[in-house]
Amino acid sequence: MSEIAVAEPGTRLQKFLDRAGLRGFPWKTAIILYTISWGWMFIVRNSLWSDDWVRFIVEEKFNFRGAGLGPWLKYERNLFHLLGLTGIRTLIFLVFFISGLAMFGILSKITILEYSQRRFFILLFIILPFNTARVALQSFHYTIGYVLFFVAWYVIINFYSRASYCLSLILFFFSFAMHSLLPFYLLPVLHLFFLGEIKSLQIALGWIRRNIVLIMLPLIYWIIRHFFWPEETLYHDITASRVYRSANFPILISVLLLILYQIQRRFAAKRHGLRIVMVGIFSMSMGILAYVVQGSFKSDWTFGEKYLITFLGRSDWYSRHQILQPLGAALVTVGIIELISKFRRNEMKNLQSLILAICVVINTGFGFEYVVDYSKQKVVISELKRVGDDKAKSVTQFVDQTTLLNARGHLYRPWDWSGLIWRAYGFEARQRSKIEYSCETVTNARLVFIQGPETHWRALKNWVSDGDMGFKVTVDDTPGACKPEMVTSERVSGAIPILFYFTGVKG
Repeated sequence: MSEIAVAEPGTRLQKFLDRAGLRGFPWKTAIILYTISWGWMFIVRNSLWSDDWVRFIVEEKFNFRGAGLGPWLKYERNLFHLLGLTGIRTLIFLVFFISGLAMFGILSKITILEYSQRRFFILLFIILPFNTARVALQSFHYTIGYVLFFVAWYVIINFYSRASYCLSLILFFFSFAMHSLLPFYLLPVLHLFFLGEIKSLQIALGWIRRNIVLIMLPLIYWIIRHFFWPEETLYHDITASRVYRSANFPILISVLLLILYQIQRRFAAKRHGLRIVMVGIFSMSMGILAYVVQGSFKSDWTFGEKYLITFLGRSDWYSRHQILQPLGAALVTVGIIELISKFRRNEMKNLQSLILAICVVINTGFGFEYVVDYSKQKVVISELKRVGDDKAKSVTQFVDQTTLLNARGHLYRPWDWSGLIWRAYGFEARQRSKIEYSCETVTNARLVFIQGPETHWRALKNWVSDGDMGFKVTVDDTPGACKPEMVTSERVSGAIPILFYFTGVKG
C-alpha cells in the first residue's frame, strides 16, 4: 500500500479521489499509527464495563426514553445481538477511522491548511489520546453520533445536489442523539457560510433564507425531543441556572479569541499560525461547551485542572466528555508548530514525529490498563467457576486490593461485580446476588478476595515472563472470612499520574 493514494492521470480512481476530497490521504502511516494506538481494543474485545451490563446484557429493557435518548437508539441492542461483542468493537474501531477519512475530505474545503499540515492534522485527529471510554459499549451512541456528524459535514460541503443536502440534514439530525454535538454543529454551519463567499448583507440574508432548515436544525431536534422523547431527569436539560453558572466560559473564550485576533493583526509574519490556533480554540470550546453547561466542567479556574485530569488522568469513564476535542486540539497543535516554523524542514518533521510518537505511547499505555483490568475480571470469573455456585449464599462480598490497577482509575459499581457473577453462573445467579464491600457481619456471605501486582509495570513483567498478570482471587464461603484489615480505605485521586501508572505512585 502506498503512503498516498495516487492514481494515473485521467483514471476513474483519480477523478473519484479528487471529487471526494480524499486524494493525498496518508493511508499507510494513518493505518499503522491508528492500529497501534487503538488496536488494544481487540485484546479486550469480549469485555463488558460499567453500564454495558444494563444496556446490552441483562434482560431488563434500558429506558432510552427516560434518558432523553432518541428512540432509534433502542436498536443498538439489536445490532449488539447481531454482531456480538467482537463485531461491535470492530465497528467502533472502524467508525473512528472513517470519521478521520471524512475529516480529511472536509479539510479539502478549508484553505487555512496546506497539504503537509492537513496530513499531520489528520494523523493527530485519529490518534490524539482522547476518549478511551470508546472501549465501553455504554458510549456506543457517542460513537455512532460522532461518525454520522462528520460524514454529514463531509457530504454537505463536497457534493452539491439536493439529494446530498437532504441526506446531510438527516444524518445531522440523527447524530444529535449525542447532545454535545448541538453547539458543535455551529462549525459546519459556519464552514458552509464561508464557502458561500458572502460579500454583502443581501447575499448573507439570501443564504440564510435558503438554509433556514439547516440553521434551525438543532432547535428543531430539541423541540421534537421535548414532545416525543423527553427525559425524566435534568441531565441533558438546559436550565436558566445551568446557563448562568456556565456564562463565564463563553465570555473568557471570546476575550481570548479577541486578544489573539488583535495580536495577529499586529504581527503579519505570525498571522497564519495564529489564525489556525484561533480556529482550534473555537472548535475545542464548541466541543466542550455542552459539558460545561451540564456541569461536568465548571466554568471557573478549576476548568484547566479538570480538563487535564479527564484527558490524561484517572478519570473513570468521563474521557467520553472529550470526544469532540481532537479536531480543535489538532488545529491548535498545527498552529503552534506553524508559529515556531523558524526550524528547518527536517527539524519540523522530527517535531511532528515526536508528537505523534507521544500520542501513540499514551494510547498504548491506556490500552494496557484495560488489558490488565480485563485480566482481573477473567481471573475472578475463572475462580468463581472453579469453586462453583453456592445457591445458599445471597450476599457476595468483593474485597479488591488492586484498585490502583483499574483502567483510568474507574470504580467497580455493583452491576460490574454482579455482571462477573452472571458470566460465571448465569443470569439467575446475578439476580439473587446482593453485592457488599465491607466486612460487616452478613448472613450467608461469600467472600471474593482479590489480590495482585502493585503496579502496571509488575503486571507487564509477569505477563511477559509467565504469561499471567499475577492476579490471585480467593473465594471463601466460611462465615466471618472477611477481615477488616483486608479492606483498604485507600482511594486513588484524580491526579495526572501518566508517569506513575508503571511505578505505583499514588495521587
